[in-house]
Amino acid sequence: MESKVNFKKGTFKLHPNPNFNYQLNRTYSWSNGDLEELKAVAPKITNAATWEKELLQIAEKALRENRMEHAIAYYRMAEFFMYDGHPAKIETYDKAVNLFYNYHSALFQSGIIKKDSVPFGTAHLPVLYTKPETGKCIDTILLHGGYDSYMEEFLPMMLYLRENGFAVYLFEGPGQGGALRKEGLTFIPEWEKPVKTILDFYNLDDVTIIGLSLGAMLAPRAAAFEARIKRVVAWSLLPNLFDLLIYDMPKSFQDVIRLLMANEDEDILNLLMKSLMKKDPMIEWAITHGIHNMGVHTPYEYLRKINQFQYMDVIERISQDFLLLSANKDHFIPLEFYKPIIDGLTNVRSLTYRLFTEKESAENHCNAGNAKLALDTIISWIKVIKP
Repeated sequence: MESKVNFKKGTFKLHPNPNFNYQLNRTYSWSNGDLEELKAVAPKITNAATWEKELLQIAEKALRENRMEHAIAYYRMAEFFMYDGHPAKIETYDKAVNLFYNYHSALFQSGIIKKDSVPFGTAHLPVLYTKPETGKCIDTILLHGGYDSYMEEFLPMMLYLRENGFAVYLFEGPGQGGALRKEGLTFIPEWEKPVKTILDFYNLDDVTIIGLSLGAMLAPRAAAFEARIKRVVAWSLLPNLFDLLIYDMPKSFQDVIRLLMANEDEDILNLLMKSLMKKDPMIEWAITHGIHNMGVHTPYEYLRKINQFQYMDVIERISQDFLLLSANKDHFIPLEFYKPIIDGLTNVRSLTYRLFTEKESAENHCNAGNAKLALDTIISWIKVIKP
């Protein structure tokens, strides 16, 4: 059967900065931006401010020319590097999301995809869900992103899984997308709480959970506490968010930060992190953004909070079938981070590890250069593993 979902393939050298390069590739491959347009603006991007300016310009041009998919991609990714508190941040997010739902209105009016707002404490979790196209359900999938995702970005994945016989519940938890921006829900490491809410609301059992990026740490954490999850897909991996943040710093500097953390030297750590933020605009963006989505107030509080985002403390409680996907040139996550997790998953029912490479155009973070290959791998695995 020919798929109606068109996935882009390929990883391109668009920018010398690894993070800008990745986000430009993501704008093309996951958000359906135009490659030539992105190539043209890439040399003008030097920091978060120029990223915002260039992406907004091509968003407005695409909108004028009625190229809606491109406009949605560019508005969404322009908002990505806007500082929290930026006067245009929510407005730009709203523009991207409203254009998305207008553009895809036929999917929602026909009932192929339904949108829900699921009560969660005093707030709500946004959910998109769909039943299998064939009517016969192979499996039920809970799908979510990570640190900076919004669920609309995963629509092609959702439709592809639907085509292949899966029911999909795509949701945003605290700290993500509309849950953060509209409901004020900041990140929590106890991901079993939003997951339980979704499972209860839809009365689901025997599900596969798929988490991408930071979600690949959150999904296994939820599985450690939730027996209704029978299969776990960790799509890329974060063993510890704090370790990842300081990984590229010199070893002696890492030791200093760890010592200051152990001694709870709040004032010194705040001064140190603020001096790093002044020197490096990407660190400034990451920590400013993190302070907001983690619901804290200072760099020190941010470091303490992200140190809770790990799953080595609950790894022995994970007893499901486990699929771990990685990439050999992931600019965020070094390959050496995988071994402690693989070694620690001693109580899983089964463990499958797949390393993607540049030969497959899937060497980058979350295999963004070849999402179809990663999804086909997940689908094949579920068909083999599920009784």
